[in-house]
Amino acid sequence: MQIEIDLEGRTTPHPAIAQWLKVAEEAERAGVSGNAARRAARSIEIEQETGVAVCACCFKPFGRGALHH
Repeated sequence: MQIEIDLEGRTTPHPAIAQWLKVAEEAERAGVSGNAARRAARSIEIEQETGVAVCACCFKPFGRGALHH
């Protein structure tokens, strides 16, 4: 059995990730927590890595949280 790994096929980071990280840095310079912006950036990274959109506060996949019926 042989497995091929395509390392060249890595996608480039979504531009929104850099923007959210920039917002977090600016917030912290202004004396405000940048955690929400950092979590938003991480949720986009997770979606890009896995293909599944997740909540920025709890990182649960959308449609599988407590409010889903």
